[in-house]
Amino acid sequence: FPISAFVAAGFEHSVANMYFIPFGIMLKDRVVVSGAENLSWSGLWSNLVPVTLGNIVGGGVMVALVYYFVYRHQAHKLN
Repeated sequence: FPISAFVAAGFEHSVANMYFIPFGIMLKDRVVVSGAENLSWSGLWSNLVPVTLGNIVGGGVMVALVYYFVYRHQAHKLN
């Protein structure tokens, strides 16, 4: 469920984009692929930088905050 919700919300993942965008660039000259004519290598980097920064903030800060709020009472009781 979490991965489906992540995709359904329209978020992007940098590792997935490292595969899908170059794959689309390689296939864009094929007749059966439509809508990929705007893909480029510079577009990959324009996408990859903000998506990677967002993944770092989302994974490093937001997840850490959730764990902090969930376990802060238990840590206080142990001390």
